[in-house]
Amino acid sequence: METQPAPEPVVQTEPAKPVEPELPPPAEPVVKTTPPPAVEEPAAVPAAPVEPAEPEIKLSENLGNPVPPPAKPTTTPSIRSSLSERFVEDHILELKENRWHHPGESEPYTGRAKRWSTEGWKEREGSYKNGLQEGRWRSWWDNGVIRSAVHMKNGNPAGEAIYWHKNGQRKSEGNWVNGKFVASAKWNEAGESIPVK
Repeated sequence: METQPAPEPVVQTEPAKPVEPELPPPAEPVVKTTPPPAVEEPAAVPAAPVEPAEPEIKLSENLGNPVPPPAKPTTTPSIRSSLSERFVEDHILELKENRWHHPGESEPYTGRAKRWSTEGWKEREGSYKNGLQEGRWRSWWDNGVIRSAVHMKNGNPAGEAIYWHKNGQRKSEGNWVNGKFVASAKWNEAGESIPVK
């Protein structure tokens, strides 16, 4: 007997549906963003100096009248300029003809002066005018406590003066009159008032 091949299974197919083209999604509003600043790796070679950027304009500035750049000085600024107050270490001044002079200068010294001890604490400070002490001069004890505050005129004490004990207690106050100190009040080191003689 001959065998017949098995019938092939029947596959039913559905009718093809028409393919609809895909539409793009609705447009979204475009937002412009700036990329984050790039992180620079440290360079092995130091970078060249960068020219300073122009200053930013502040909101409070009047944009109609821009500020002109500062004028460049024509000479090198000096500490001896008449626009700035002079200052010297007191110990370098030289006495010539009863007036204090800065070394190498013919005119008597005018300006501020300070003196420090060899240990590094400030001993005194004040001003000179035409080579003579002028105005209030102050001095300090070696522990940093103020020692005196005396008004000077033409190189001599004249006017109000206050003195302190080394522990910081006020010692006496009064005035210099005709080269003599006249106390108006005195205290001992404990701060107790003592009679003025």
